[in-house]
Amino acid sequence: MNNSDHTKKLEFEFFQNFESAHTRESYRNDLKSFFEFISSNFKRLTTAEVHKLHVIAYKDWLTKNQYAPKSINRKISTLSTFYRFLIEKNHMTYNPCDSVKKPKQTVKTETNDLSDEEVIKVLEIIQEKASPLHKAIVLLFFSTGIRKSELIDLKLKDYKEINGEMTITVNAKGGKTLIKFLPKQCSEALDDYITHMKNGGREIHPQDWIFQPSKNPSKKNANLVKPIRPKSIDYIFIKYCKLAGINKRVSPHSARATYIGSALQNGANIVKVSKDVGHSSVKTTEEYNKRRNRFEDSPINSLGFLKEAS
Repeated sequence: MNNSDHTKKLEFEFFQNFESAHTRESYRNDLKSFFEFISSNFKRLTTAEVHKLHVIAYKDWLTKNQYAPKSINRKISTLSTFYRFLIEKNHMTYNPCDSVKKPKQTVKTETNDLSDEEVIKVLEIIQEKASPLHKAIVLLFFSTGIRKSELIDLKLKDYKEINGEMTITVNAKGGKTLIKFLPKQCSEALDDYITHMKNGGREIHPQDWIFQPSKNPSKKNANLVKPIRPKSIDYIFIKYCKLAGINKRVSPHSARATYIGSALQNGANIVKVSKDVGHSSVKTTEEYNKRRNRFEDSPINSLGFLKEAS
């Protein structure tokens, strides 16, 4: 990107628009990828000189390098958001991403959810073998259905008591704020983890991220403290699923699908579930419900004439 002081100020303001540190980092990486491509292939091209043909060339390069359609669409969307911001600041008069055709996005492998029985096995394993950090993370996923990015962005100030119940306040996708009530088992695991950190000389303060990597610097270098990495979260979740004998493809997002599916299967109102997980539409919630096509939940089991015939 152009390194002028004015451009640096614009970039800083753009990234500060996003409350989530994870979102800021994701946008920063996407923009870096684009402008490195521009620098390598179109010499002396400034941010304001980018045209639609450059965006199309970048899209083609991503495709040739076997980026998934979902990743390509995200990168183009990030770029479009950045240029809309520049237009608002009168730094650009048009958005070079407008009318750029995005690749069709297909789901190659659906996110697998876990059955209630499988979740019980995982919870038994973490009681036996998990460290305080791992136990708190796995329990929080299954107890709340929050996204991985939302868990990473949690600060200690977000964990508090409301009307005698322990809760976490989640800064969710789309600028939503969700208050999630925690079951006793989950809040106890969080308390144990926070105490464990304090006893190890790494007390977590209200503005600190709750979940931190084990190699974070001491509080003497507080400005260098970082939240736990997304790959570490993936490793933790998958590890305990495998230890529980679950060999199908799973990810932290499986816990979200499990939370939704279990709630609906056991009688929860879909509108309330949709609001609870921060979906904009009930239709989205229904798409997450991996259990809806199971035979035992089919209306066929309630057909009186079939019961009479048998």
